[in-house]
Amino acid sequence: MIAAKLGIQLILMIGIGYFVIKSHIVTEEFEKQLSSLIMKVLLPCLIIKSMMATFSWEDLRRCGQLAVLAVVIWTLTFGLAQLVHRLMGKTASARIMRFCMMYNNFTFVGIPVIEALYGDTGVLYFVVFLVPYRMVYYSSAEPLLSPPGTEHARRSMLEKLKGWFSAPVIAVFVGLTLYLTQIRLPSPISGVISSLSSCASPLGMLLCGMSLSKYPIPRLLRPQYLRFPLVRNFLLPGLILALCLLTGLEQELTQIVTMFAALPAATLLAVFTIQFDSNEETQFEAAAAVLITTVFSTVTVPMWAEILARCYS
Repeated sequence: MIAAKLGIQLILMIGIGYFVIKSHIVTEEFEKQLSSLIMKVLLPCLIIKSMMATFSWEDLRRCGQLAVLAVVIWTLTFGLAQLVHRLMGKTASARIMRFCMMYNNFTFVGIPVIEALYGDTGVLYFVVFLVPYRMVYYSSAEPLLSPPGTEHARRSMLEKLKGWFSAPVIAVFVGLTLYLTQIRLPSPISGVISSLSSCASPLGMLLCGMSLSKYPIPRLLRPQYLRFPLVRNFLLPGLILALCLLTGLEQELTQIVTMFAALPAATLLAVFTIQFDSNEETQFEAAAAVLITTVFSTVTVPMWAEILARCYS
C-alpha cells in the first residue's frame, strides 16, 4: 500500500512541476531560484531535523556502517561503469552511461522517497550515506563526461572543494553534533527548522518535474535510449539487493542502499554534459537519460520498495 501510494505521489508531484512551467505559472528562472532555496535552506533543515532525535548507539553504529558502505558501493559502481564504458567503445554514449550508473538524483527524488518510506530515521541514515557521494560528485563530473583529448579546465581550490563544503554536507556535521551531544535547540528555532524541513520533499519533487519540462519529450523517447532505465532502474538495484542479501546485511541498511541504487539518473547529468561536451547529439542523449529514467522511476521505485518489504515480511 505504501509503495503504491508513493508511486502515485511521484507521478502527481512530478506532473505538477512539469505543468507549472509549461503553463507559465512560473518561469524557468524560478526553477533556478527554487533549486538554490532547497539546496541551501530547506534541505539542510530537513537533515538537521532528522538528526534531532534521542541518541542511540544502534543508530550511530548503522550510520558508521552506511558511510563505509557508501565508499564500497561507489567503488563497485565505478568499476562496473568503467567496464561498461570500455565495452561501449568509450563513445559519447558510453560516457553518459558511465555517469548515469555512478550518480543518481539522490536529493530531489531520493530524500522524498526515503522520507515517505522510512521516516526521519531513514532520512538520518540516508543523509549520512550520501556524504561521501556529495564530496566527489561535482569534482568528478568533468573527467567523466569530457570527450577524449579535452583539457580539463583549471579550477580554483574553492570550486574543487564545492562538494566538501556544500550546505547539505555542513548540515550533516551540524546535525551529528546535535545528535551526539544531545543539545536541544530552543523551541522557536527547532519549530522553524521543522516547518522549513517539511517543505523540502514536496518542493524537491516539483523541481524535478520543472527540470523535465525543458526537454522535448516525444523526441527523447527513442527505443535506443531504453538502455538507460534498463541499467539504472532495474539492473543496478537488483545487483545491490542481491549482494546485500548474500552478505546478510541487516534490513535497515539493505533498504537504504537498495533504494539509493533504484533512483533515476542525476538531473545535473544533462547540465554537466552541456558544460563539458559541445556535441548537440550527446547533449540530447544526456537529457534523454534523465527524462526516461525519471519517468520509469515512478513505477520502479515503488516496485523495489515492495520487493524489499516482501524480502523482510
